Amino acid sequence: MTDNLKKLLVLDEAAEQTILQQMKEFRGIGTTLESALGALIIGQYFGWRVLKLMHNPATYRRYEKTLGIEFKNICPEITELGKKKSIGYAITEKLGSFWAVVMGRRKVPEKGMIANKEEVEQAVDQVEKVDGEAKK
Repeated sequence: MTDNLKKLLVLDEAAEQTILQQMKEFRGIGTTLESALGALIIGQYFGWRVLKLMHNPATYRRYEKTLGIEFKNICPEITELGKKKSIGYAITEKLGSFWAVVMGRRKVPEKGMIANKEEVEQAVDQVEKVDGEAKK
């Protein structure tokens, strides 16, 4: 997927039909379906790694099950927008520990925040400062 923001979703026919069928057959709390669809859009524009940072593993899996898809198969790993706007992703890049943050072994405050580039840089600087003091 490109970052030109010309189309809401980029899905092949099979994925689209799977999601539409899942929506037709969905039984449960409507906000779960709504949130899963929102996660799909976020994943397409920011990348599945940003989704991993925004949601705990159980929620991530619940949304995949709700839609009948795997985000990794229909969302890019990370996009330029995700790199620029995700505080959590920028920090994991700086720490070199994406999976440690996702699994909770390294705590990153506000890891799910989507902000502007300046706020991302400030958050990375703050984590580097705290991380540097912890190593002393």
